[in-house]
Amino acid sequence: AESAEATLFEAHAAYQSGSGFGLRALYAVWNVDGATAEAIGRDKQEGFYIEPSFRISDKLGLFARYSEWNNEAGLSSTKATTQFDVGVNWWLHENVVLKFDYENQGGRKDADGFNLGLGFQY
Repeated sequence: AESAEATLFEAHAAYQSGSGFGLRALYAVWNVDGATAEAIGRDKQEGFYIEPSFRISDKLGLFARYSEWNNEAGLSSTKATTQFDVGVNWWLHENVVLKFDYENQGGRKDADGFNLGLGFQY
């Protein structure tokens, strides 16, 4: 079996105002050093997202997210996958949130859908 070394570079930022507006963003790129990864274009993988949000009240918030990534960025013939999400957060308790969103993944057949999640912190 072939072994490969990889390096991950990522940068992220988060901003939260006192008025309820928030903004998060992330960019990441993998560089994989290996013949097999290079042969299939996976020697470089990259992507990013940007997510504005607004907390309407102590219990309710809205968010949207635009994401773009390419797991075969080492090939000049591949295009990035894009995804747009829009959703609602409902805080059941200050440390517990119920999350619901709709996702639309551009260019992929049957890739649109809904997500329901539960988050907590302690």
